Amino acid sequence: MGIFILQEYLAENERCWIERCKSSSMETGYRLRQAHYALGVHMGNSIHTINPNQSKFAVWILMRAGLPFGLGIADGLEKQGNDVAVYFIDKEIDAETIDSVKDRTIILTDAVINSGKSIGRICSVLSETVKQSMIVTTTVMPSNVISRFKNLNLMTVRVSSNQYQGAKVNTIHNGKGPDTGDRLFGTL
Repeated sequence: MGIFILQEYLAENERCWIERCKSSSMETGYRLRQAHYALGVHMGNSIHTINPNQSKFAVWILMRAGLPFGLGIADGLEKQGNDVAVYFIDKEIDAETIDSVKDRTIILTDAVINSGKSIGRICSVLSETVKQSMIVTTTVMPSNVISRFKNLNLMTVRVSSNQYQGAKVNTIHNGKGPDTGDRLFGTL
């Protein structure tokens, strides 16, 4: 259990993807989706490298903001020759989905972990055995939330000192900032 921070392993010319993802970049639409996807491919490659004895993965993508990043992870893993199943998770996870991945390493993916409520909700229905082998991935999470998930394998692109609730706003103000899903899909 611990945290892996991808930013520390990216080449200088690859860090532009991180800058594009930040709310302050004002990037939206395909350019932001492209950045999330590219970082996802890098994350998938890192997951493969860190888990050399694993070859079967289930990427659980929290909808909708986790979609580009999660698909990038899946493609990065598949390019390395892994067997990858992709699941789209809206709000809840059912017993059938949990049972269908019992022989795979679960990668639970969201674009941003803010308070950790969504990740916590899904983890609450999983057995301790499943949680111990699961990998939680995100593009960014606030530093003050890391301790909440100290018993999970965390992989993030970066850690931020900022924390705000996603809303239909263009700038960060009074604890609210641009919602990542809205930025990704042009609904801001």
